[in-house]
Amino acid sequence: MRKPIVQVIGQSGADLVPGWNEALVSVEFTDNDGGEADEINITFAVQAPFPSSPAEGTRYRLLYGWDESALRDAGLFTYQSDSLSGDAEGGWTMTITARASDFIDADKAADSEHFEETTAGEIFQKLAGRSGKTAVIDAAIAAIRIPYRLRYNQSLTGFANELAEELGGTLKFAGGKMLVPQRAGGRTASGTDMPVIVIAYSSVLGGEISAEGKGRYASAGSNFFDPSEGAQKLFEAPSIGSASRFLSLHPARSREEAEYAAKAQGNEQARDSVTGSVDIEGSLDAMAGGRVKLSGFGASRDAADLVASSIHHTFTFDDSGGWLMAIELANRKTGKG
Repeated sequence: MRKPIVQVIGQSGADLVPGWNEALVSVEFTDNDGGEADEINITFAVQAPFPSSPAEGTRYRLLYGWDESALRDAGLFTYQSDSLSGDAEGGWTMTITARASDFIDADKAADSEHFEETTAGEIFQKLAGRSGKTAVIDAAIAAIRIPYRLRYNQSLTGFANELAEELGGTLKFAGGKMLVPQRAGGRTASGTDMPVIVIAYSSVLGGEISAEGKGRYASAGSNFFDPSEGAQKLFEAPSIGSASRFLSLHPARSREEAEYAAKAQGNEQARDSVTGSVDIEGSLDAMAGGRVKLSGFGASRDAADLVASSIHHTFTFDDSGGWLMAIELANRKTGKG
């Protein structure tokens, strides 16, 4: 019977898991499809006198996989909080929560600046450089022309994430790099296809899948000011609904940006028309943002074009322990505009 392997590398460079030994209850890792930091939770049994909280800034590196395969490096995580819970009868546990270090490092201070007559790719490269990183950007997003963009009292992460979302991308930090792939594109920022996550009904341990017959909005619109005509205009992009229109709260800065913002909003509204989560055995190839193919769930669901919006990995270490994944589902189907 194969066994999962988990390594939690501490400040000293040594694996902490052997030292925790039987006290280790579980390690959980949430892999998000951009926009939010990845996170780990480490839970182990404790007793009085209880251990102190980790020092602020303590970092952990997580590696995981099956015993017959290479390990995947989930990245570096910085301590955020810990909790102590339990009772006299059942005993006590301590859970350490840490978030992706690259997100933490890029989100330390707010700043203001502006960019003129440039491209999205150049903006992301400059932002990445200021946080000591390089940027890998989807080629189509990188080429988008940006006449003017103001960053006003925003963190680097907040500004970069807002720009990525408006242009139909998503922001993720990993391996010391700023990554900007297409939202739900099923590809990495460098354009490589992610492995498709095939979920057969026979392998599912539990879950729930919900689908709407129709999307909520038929289109999404973004306003922009046309200086040549001195008038406010609207760019609309189709979504997958059949009735109302979604309007962006803030106007775009140019017609080109309004076009990308409307398409991104239309796609995001379509994404929410499928929701749910399925629990299966862990897989090294499963990555948040990858396409999901269902099998055995009925013709309409099996034909659905889905994406893994996040994957929550749980590793347990008791006699019946193992590695399970909860895969959050979203729709990849978009309007044709």
